[in-house]
Amino acid sequence: MTSTPTDIPVRTEKSPVRPAARQLTLIAAARLLPSFCILASHLSFEQVFRDHAVQETYYRIFNPAGFNAVSFFIVLSGFILTWISAQRPPDRGFQARRLLRILPVHFLTWAVIVCAFAATFPATGLFATLTLLQGWFPDHSIYWAANAPAWTLSTELVLYAVFPAACRFLARRGDRFLFGLLAGLVAVVLLLPLVLQLLPDGATFANAAFTEHGHLVRVSEWKYWLVYVFPLTRVLEALCGMLVCLLVLRGRWTRNVWLPTALLALAVVVEELWAPILFDLTALTILPIILLIGALAAKEIARWNAPGATENRAVTRISTYGKYTFDIYM
Repeated sequence: MTSTPTDIPVRTEKSPVRPAARQLTLIAAARLLPSFCILASHLSFEQVFRDHAVQETYYRIFNPAGFNAVSFFIVLSGFILTWISAQRPPDRGFQARRLLRILPVHFLTWAVIVCAFAATFPATGLFATLTLLQGWFPDHSIYWAANAPAWTLSTELVLYAVFPAACRFLARRGDRFLFGLLAGLVAVVLLLPLVLQLLPDGATFANAAFTEHGHLVRVSEWKYWLVYVFPLTRVLEALCGMLVCLLVLRGRWTRNVWLPTALLALAVVVEELWAPILFDLTALTILPIILLIGALAAKEIARWNAPGATENRAVTRISTYGKYTFDIYM
């Protein structure tokens, strides 16, 4: 199947339904698991279970899962924005609408935390967090100041800034170009920690989330920031999501969800038993994540186009909860 590049990335099928006009219930339902993993990961730092062995097992399973879940949502951000753009191309008000979605809650959360704990954070960190510039500082006392999870919004702002132009550019490119660019971006994410392993660590710091083989380790400040926090690094994953969405809409993606699921499970095992911490952050799971997101969407589009297709009520109900967990994450 050969596709013709167009301004609007819609799939040419006999079905009268434009994919972006319908909800991706499989992906919305799939959001529940990574949302739970993020919550479970943060709770793993606390004494959730009285039994030491149970607590240790819980910690080893769910502590690294938070890193993988964040990567899932960053890829999904690029995918969903592109999916929506197939129905409504980004216009001049695109960035304003996105900012209005996140800033009111961000400002309120920041104000509450500052009123309660301002004395525990540096002034630079408070200002950087308020303006969502914290991800540009290679210092954990700054990008984790005040509302620590808000560091991901630094990446979202970059994505919002580049998305309209990137979407128009990519929508006009052919399939071969999109697949080649996707392979290149994945290669960068995979190779970055490998290259960094060869360089001096510089200053290091410890955190309850940093483990190798179940043992706490110290991590290079600048290496961790460059791999996991730096907006220009993380936006590459969102661009992967954009490319996957375009290829799905053109009917160029597999519907096999079992292979990426198996690869993701294998990657998690490798993270736990072998991989250094820098590889646990994004590298080992980026490929299974983009394969899985694309397969779930392709599978749903195929179901829409099947004769006599009906909605799965159970999946639709679950997807409703998944939608709200994604809003909370954002």
